Formats: sequence, C-alpha cells, structure tokens
Amino acid sequence: MINQLILIVILFYNAIFHPSLSSNFNFVVLGLDPRNDSLEKTETTDTVIVGRLTPMWNINLVSIPRDLWIYQEKQKINQIYPQSLLVTDKFKYLHDKFSQITNQNINRTVIITTQNIIKLTDILGGIDVNLQNGFIDNQYPNSEYILYPNSKIPKYKTVEFKSGPVHLDKDNITEFIRSRKSETSGTDIGRIERQQLVIEGLVNKLKSPETYKNKQKIIDLYRFYKNDINSNFSDLDILSLGIKILPQFSKLSINKFTIPTAEYPKTNIIYHPRTFINNQWVFIPEDGNYLSFQKFIEKSLSY
Repeated sequence: MINQLILIVILFYNAIFHPSLSSNFNFVVLGLDPRNDSLEKTETTDTVIVGRLTPMWNINLVSIPRDLWIYQEKQKINQIYPQSLLVTDKFKYLHDKFSQITNQNINRTVIITTQNIIKLTDILGGIDVNLQNGFIDNQYPNSEYILYPNSKIPKYKTVEFKSGPVHLDKDNITEFIRSRKSETSGTDIGRIERQQLVIEGLVNKLKSPETYKNKQKIIDLYRFYKNDINSNFSDLDILSLGIKILPQFSKLSINKFTIPTAEYPKTNIIYHPRTFINNQWVFIPEDGNYLSFQKFIEKSLSY
C-alpha cells in the first residue's frame, strides 16, 4: 500500500512538472475522411490545423487549406500524411514536415477521422453550433448507393443546413463537415469554417457541467481517446494537461484563425493562380517563399 502511494505521488509530481507540455506548446490536428467505395478512394488529409496552448491556457487554432501547394515537397499539404505512412517513425516525419512548413516547433500530433468525430459527438450527446451561412448540397454522396451500388439508386442526394442554430448528432454531423458541393459553402474555406464550428461546439460541450461533472462520461471519453484516436500524446501528457487545465477548464476559450486567401490576384497571403500546378487546383503563397504565411501563423498562435 505504501509503495502504491509513493508511485502515485511520483506520477503526479512528474505530471505537474512535465517539461514537454508546459504552456505555449504547439500541435497539429490532421482530419482524415478515408474513403474506399464506388464513388471515391482517398486517404489524404481533409483538415490541417496548427494549434497552440497559450500561457493563459487558451487554445489558438490556425486552419490551413488542404490545397496549399508546398514547393519543396512538390505536392499539396494534404499529401504529407499519406507520405508519413511510408516511413518508420510517422510522428517524427509529421513533426519535421509541419515544423518546416510553418516555422514553428511542433510538439504533438493528433490524427482524427470522420468516424472518430461521429463517435465523440455521440458520447457527448450531440453538439450545438451557430451556422452563419446556410447551404444546400445537391451532390452529396448517397450512403445507400455506396453500400449497394446499382442503377436504381441515385448516386447523390440533397442535404440542407439552414443558417442559425444547428444541432449536430451522429446522424447529421458527417454531412455537415463532409459537404463540398454547395454554391455558398462548398469551397475549401467553407469547409474550414464548418470544421472550426464543430471544434468550437465540441469544446463547449466538453466544458459544460453535464460533461465534466459526469464521471461515466469522463471514463467514456478517456476510453475513446485511448482506443480510437491516433496520437503521440502519452498518458503522462494527458494527466499533465488535465492537472494544469481542469482548474481553469470552464474559462478555456478557442481562438480560430483562417489564412486569408484570394482566387486570382496576389492580394492575400495565399491565392489560387490562373493556371493549375501539376494539373491541380492549388493555393500558392503570395510572396513565393512562405514568409508572410509563416508570420501569419506565428501572430495567430501568439494571440
């Protein structure tokens, strides 16, 4: 019994003074929507977010368009994750690449799939967001056709989300974050805005008393993280963050930033050129060397 108490004291001491996760550490969140069906086959990254936990225990997030062209890699940023699967140390590869691209020291990476989002939302009992611009997508992949492809079943269906308060649960959150064919919200930037809303909604639900005061939900969330999420946050990392953040958890805020973009003119940090690169629709840096892009990320993370 005494030995167990000593081990517990040592564990909490290490967690409290855990050096690698002091405030101001940076991380990357990669969102995947892996598809291998009759309509699409892909394992590229749909979401790329660079984040920082600040000294005030707030979280600053910068969303990077998945179509950003990386000259030194000769490919889009959404190809970095598939490339990491070809090396021995996936997380080191990801840290090195994203540190080089952003000029930030990346400490940890979290890889989350659409199915993870569905399960997490279900554990939390749904989330609520406020959608500024409603949208209609007439070309959303029909799950019935994907399961049983034949000419009698339409390949696509129509989904609609109206502006204003929206409740998202396991039945509609996939459509909300996947949709990419609407006139008003079908762009890369439109999806980024919706992804940011989902993150904010998840954090708000985690901060609510009905979640953090519910012991069973806390256990379910920990099991979900351990069993479902692909990350290099260790148990000591999680314990350290929990000890440091929980006392201020109700005050935790999310600051979201999106890199300014333009379609053709060089008027923003990144823009879409008049011609394709490698036959691909991409964003490229206005200054050609990513310095403005990196300065924007540093300013946003330091907000």
